[in-house]
Amino acid sequence: MDGVVFDGDDPNELRDAPTSFVIGSGGERRAVDAATCADGSTITCEYTIRCATGERTTASWTGIPVTDLLNIVDAPAETTHFRVESDDGYAICVPVADALDGVIAFERDGEQLRETRPYALRFLAGDIDGERLVKGIHRVDLLSLPADADPDRYETVTLDNPEYE
Repeated sequence: MDGVVFDGDDPNELRDAPTSFVIGSGGERRAVDAATCADGSTITCEYTIRCATGERTTASWTGIPVTDLLNIVDAPAETTHFRVESDDGYAICVPVADALDGVIAFERDGEQLRETRPYALRFLAGDIDGERLVKGIHRVDLLSLPADADPDRYETVTLDNPEYE
C-alpha cells in the first residue's frame, strides 16, 4: 500500500494529518494517513446511507478499502470482527465479512470531508445501517473473538458528537 504508514500506536505521530487513524491487530499497531494513499490505494464507491430517521442519502465516497487495511497489519486468518472507534469514543464492532466491501472514506462527491464536515474520516459499508457508520474515525481494531463472545461488549453506541451531521 502506498501512502504514509508509521509503526506504533500513537496517532500523534500524524498529528498534523487530520485524515490519520490507528489500525491494530493483536499487538501490532500502525498509524495511517488515509489521504496520502490517494495515489493509487483508494477506491471510489457509491453508497446509500439509511439514517435512523428513514432518510436515505446516496453519494460517491473515496477512501481506503477495508481489504487493504487488513494487509497493513497482516491480519490473521482468524480475524472475526472489525471494530471502528471515533474520536469521541463512539465504537462499533461488526463481523469482518460485513465490513469487507467497506471503506475508510476521506472524500464525499469529490470533496474532502474535513473541508465540508466537522470530521475528516468516515467508515462506510453496504450492509451496515447508517447510524453505525462511524464518523471522525480515530482507531480501527481487527479482532479475533471466540464463537461465544458477545461483540456488543466491544461497542460504545451512544450518540456520536452532535456536531457530526
